[in-house]
Amino acid sequence: MIFEGEHSVIQAIKEKKNLMDSGEPHEHLRILCIQGGGLMRGVYGVGAALALEEMGHTNTFTSLVGISSGAPIVAHFAAGTTAEGLSLLMEDCCDPEFVNPWRFWNQVNSKHFIDVVRSHPRKKIDINKVFANPAQVYFGAAEYKTALPRLLFPRNEDHFFKCMHASINMQNVSPYKIIIDGIHYADGGFSNPHVISEAIRTLNPTHVLIIANNDRDFTPISKVERLLNRTIFRLRLNGIMAQAINTRREARDQAITEAMESEVKTAVVWGDGSISGMEKNARKIESAVEASRMWWHGLFALEK
Repeated sequence: MIFEGEHSVIQAIKEKKNLMDSGEPHEHLRILCIQGGGLMRGVYGVGAALALEEMGHTNTFTSLVGISSGAPIVAHFAAGTTAEGLSLLMEDCCDPEFVNPWRFWNQVNSKHFIDVVRSHPRKKIDINKVFANPAQVYFGAAEYKTALPRLLFPRNEDHFFKCMHASINMQNVSPYKIIIDGIHYADGGFSNPHVISEAIRTLNPTHVLIIANNDRDFTPISKVERLLNRTIFRLRLNGIMAQAINTRREARDQAITEAMESEVKTAVVWGDGSISGMEKNARKIESAVEASRMWWHGLFALEK
């Protein structure tokens, strides 16, 4: 894992927990945690969430924002059930029922994933526990028509899973249309400007922890994906959304750069290149999660 930015963010997280544990005022520390998207690179974020949970920080944050694959990670973390997020990665996300690049009509079956996290006896997200967390939980999405960023704040169980589905719905490779209160939404990672900037602007934190769930070295999306987004997948996309999808990594990096250059204390943790966005090897996934988990424990042990 690669750390960039202000170490004072980690110190603030620890300080807030200590103040909460001792019953002292802590409202002056408004800490926002953002889990970004990256398909199977979400293993980095699951490792982070496991470590934070083990260190007793489930209730420490003021706000939690999940974007794309970061949405279910944030939800399980808020509920204190991050271990089930690991089960999702190793079992369901490796199942071709979820991702199948040869199933051109539905390469990423986001509806199947939502059905699992809503209904599976062991892996479902406990909504009551999420809503009981003192943090406000949001999901980042993009308006389909304009690609503009939107923070969705779930009101009840049905709305919760619709908002999550909107955040993870990769409109170029998924056939589903997620419409909430009359507005058509798509994957939050497709927003432009990126929803990271919208979250920081709207929630007004004193400190921001961004778990990027992507590697530090910038790589533009492949020529093949660009071509598909302009041809086969174009049938599901308007021109604005197609352009936003093709420039999504540039938009994300710009938002992160702006956050780090702002007056808000910001820390970003990137992946280390140990896993790909389409990884299907369960043992490799488990190993990457464990490496991330241990790295986060080490980071917090070093910060006094």
